Amino acid sequence: MTAKGRRSRDAIVEAAARLMHDRGIAATSLDDVLAASDTGKSQLYHYFDDKQDLTVAVLHLQFERVLAAQPCLRDPACHDLGRWRDEVLLAHRVHQFGNCPLGVFAGQVDDSPVLRGELRALFDQWRQAIGELAGRALRHGRVRADVDPAGAGLVLLSALQGGTMLSHLHGDGEPLTRALNGAIAQLT
Repeated sequence: MTAKGRRSRDAIVEAAARLMHDRGIAATSLDDVLAASDTGKSQLYHYFDDKQDLTVAVLHLQFERVLAAQPCLRDPACHDLGRWRDEVLLAHRVHQFGNCPLGVFAGQVDDSPVLRGELRALFDQWRQAIGELAGRALRHGRVRADVDPAGAGLVLLSALQGGTMLSHLHGDGEPLTRALNGAIAQLT
């Protein structure tokens, strides 16, 4: 793919991600995406077979955004759950406690086995990355010796998702902060 092609594809996915996050997948038409990305139909269909294919690309973009905001998950030297919590809280403050970039799609993909499977796989990767962080914390004595890293990944991701939703509803970070602090306290 040429640099110009990459820019066109990226513009399409960025516009679709913004619209689908704000309006929902069903309420975002391909014409809306074309208008927002200032691209043509031939470009869109050059890169994507259909709306489902574009939506898969959006889910992956949102997942990459989530991980970019939590760099300690990709840092094999990090073993500090507090640092991860701080990264999560900072990202949510910066975005004024909006919906999770990935979690917002959870109720929107039920009718599509492909999209539901993609979203589930991305959440599984996220949970695994958090579990790996918990495993590093375990090896460095930062959590209790009986902590199961995989189980910790699930507990921490659940706290993050629930806290994010409640913080969004209340318009402040207290629910997310308390949820993460409570989950981490159970592990230490």
